Amino acid sequence: MTDLSELTALIDRFAGLRVGVLGDLMVDRFIYGHAGRISPEAPVPVVQIRERTIQPGGAANVGNNVLSLGGRLSLFGVLGDDEAGREVQGLLSAAGAEVTGVLLLADRPSTVKTRVVAQSQHLVRFDEEETADLPAEEAARLLDQLTAALDGLRVLVLSDYDKGVLTPGLVAPLMERCRARGLTTFVDPKPVNIELFAGADVIKPNYHEALRLAGRERNAPVEEMEQVCREVRDRSGAKNVVITAGSKGMFILAGEQFSHLPGLPREVYDVAGAGDTTLAALALALAAGADLVSAGRLANLAGSIAVGKLGIAAVTAAELKAEVEARYGRA
Repeated sequence: MTDLSELTALIDRFAGLRVGVLGDLMVDRFIYGHAGRISPEAPVPVVQIRERTIQPGGAANVGNNVLSLGGRLSLFGVLGDDEAGREVQGLLSAAGAEVTGVLLLADRPSTVKTRVVAQSQHLVRFDEEETADLPAEEAARLLDQLTAALDGLRVLVLSDYDKGVLTPGLVAPLMERCRARGLTTFVDPKPVNIELFAGADVIKPNYHEALRLAGRERNAPVEEMEQVCREVRDRSGAKNVVITAGSKGMFILAGEQFSHLPGLPREVYDVAGAGDTTLAALALALAAGADLVSAGRLANLAGSIAVGKLGIAAVTAAELKAEVEARYGRA
């Protein structure tokens, strides 16, 4: 589907669709400044700080993009009962998210990624995190919260950053309950956890994760990507596969039908968070009734907008509509 009116109508249908997002919630801090000299103490730049920001990251950024694209969000996961966790939970709640499924844990700090940026250049990132599996008691609390909410969702997204939230004790019964309800499940996996998501409706690794799952080298020619998709499907046990591959585009195996959506030319400022934007757009498009290839077209556009922004930036429905017009012509 590449008709302008159909694509814009699909974006309009995002409004009011409730998407559940479960996964590794994070906090993204940015320190922006100017680097005009080298330290006399070590050969490193001295950054004069001009601005600090804090934003939802990881699975929380997937949810933030659901909201910015016009959807409604039910968010599930854990944050620390600390300043960073409370601030991000508050930001999402103020934006309209349902956050009763976010557990604030006193004994587990929020995952925080802090990036230092000077003159639009990413200089360094430092992480604070706890990656041990979530204790069984907390996983059971999350499962109870999710089970109570499933009937009100159009699609459930599982966003895995391998930080310990998506454990077998949580995912196995959750997937079973989703299947019993006929609820569409959409997974962005880490290869190490791939067996957890058998039976998912759609699985979306990135290019390098897909090659790893398929036992391939670091690169594969386009003509081999259909087979890579099939190997990822066999390995994961998912029904359909979407592989996001940056400038190479997107590779989709919907049932037995393979499609390649070419990459979209765009000046790249920052790839951070672009996969979360793509995931949110895919989920909303499926919830709105699109087929997987049409959903991929919109998601491909959304991801191309995200890489043109500095930092972890959500994409809006208005921006996506404008991009559709630019790519497919005005009505």
